[in-house]
Amino acid sequence: MVNINKEVWRYLDNHITIKKTLREDLINVRALAKKVISDLHLTCSLNATISAIRRYDAEVKEHDDLPKVYALLKKAKVLVRTKLASLLLKKTESVRIKLAALYPKIDFAGGDTLRIFEVNKYIKIIIDEKGLEDVQSLFNKSDIVDSEKNLGELTIIYGIDITKTPGVFALLSNELAANNVSIVDSTICHSEHLIIVQDKDLQKGFNVISGLTVGQ
Repeated sequence: MVNINKEVWRYLDNHITIKKTLREDLINVRALAKKVISDLHLTCSLNATISAIRRYDAEVKEHDDLPKVYALLKKAKVLVRTKLASLLLKKTESVRIKLAALYPKIDFAGGDTLRIFEVNKYIKIIIDEKGLEDVQSLFNKSDIVDSEKNLGELTIIYGIDITKTPGVFALLSNELAANNVSIVDSTICHSEHLIIVQDKDLQKGFNVISGLTVGQ
């Protein structure tokens, strides 16, 4: 049996714009319930869905972090980097050893880009496109899983540690998704949030995030 509360709450959690208008009492709950039933193909009654939405609304208002997130965004700066590339590597001992040889090839003082993302099985390197072939030559072909060009980076600088504020990543990722911008990679470190996207989505992504920094 479907847990109505769970399904409805998950739906609302994934729709930040709806969540915001609900919090500000700017949405017709009955109309929203009909949309939720339609989108999720629920078989429950309209009243049951309305009740789930109202319980969610009460919970959100009691534990609402969105105002904090919007306040942070209003003070944030957005930077853009273009012409980036990625190199996806297997997480092997030889890759770990050869990563040390990567740093001398990066001119940090000259503004070169280097991002390293590490997960359970892979290590991904983000660098400037111009240096991709040079960096690839450091590693065994058998350790290289994939490479990709035509990437860009959106950097949101908040000026303070944002890791203790829930909802920052969710808000930005949902707003970008709502505008058909796919996130290739992303990470938050202290006061900075890095988002890697396709070059073709960079301008749209910048407009979305810039709108959040001035529009709330």
